[in-house]
Amino acid sequence: MDYDDSAFYYFSTAVMSAFLVPVTYNMIIKPVINGGDITINTSLRQCKCHHCVDRMANRLKAFKFKYINKWFLLKLAILSIMWYTNFACFNMVKDIEPLKTFIPHELLGVEENASVKDVKRAYRKLSREKHPDKNPDNPEAVNEFIQITKAYTIMTDETARDNFLKYGNPDGKGSFAVGIALPNFL
Repeated sequence: MDYDDSAFYYFSTAVMSAFLVPVTYNMIIKPVINGGDITINTSLRQCKCHHCVDRMANRLKAFKFKYINKWFLLKLAILSIMWYTNFACFNMVKDIEPLKTFIPHELLGVEENASVKDVKRAYRKLSREKHPDKNPDNPEAVNEFIQITKAYTIMTDETARDNFLKYGNPDGKGSFAVGIALPNFL
């Protein structure tokens, strides 16, 4: 049996991005931008006299590439692997098609306020084209025909049509509940 594991890739991409962006900035980009002056006393930067500016420039030259050591390279390698994994997860989810919304009048190809006569005409035309007996090679023909029939039922029943326009559901206002599965010991 095949399971849809796209939620795992969405979750992984979101969590890894939320982690990797600030970590990359603080561990890699910030030291490179500051020229390795994390080890330098930066209190001299506030003073703008010629003597302090020269001393700070000399210190920055001395420590220019001091941040590049084995720990920096290890961090760079680990972050590169994590960014590659994040990119691989993103590649898995970028091609997933979003869920299709069910909008009866668009499915039948009529206006939202179309008359019952127009809806019946559109349904008859589509049912002849999309009927599973007419399309034996199309495995989705049964699902398409069911969707067309459902749209026809909603558009011809006044109560279902009003409920769909108001609430997005032909049965009327529904309830929505969210639950989180926790382990038994909790």
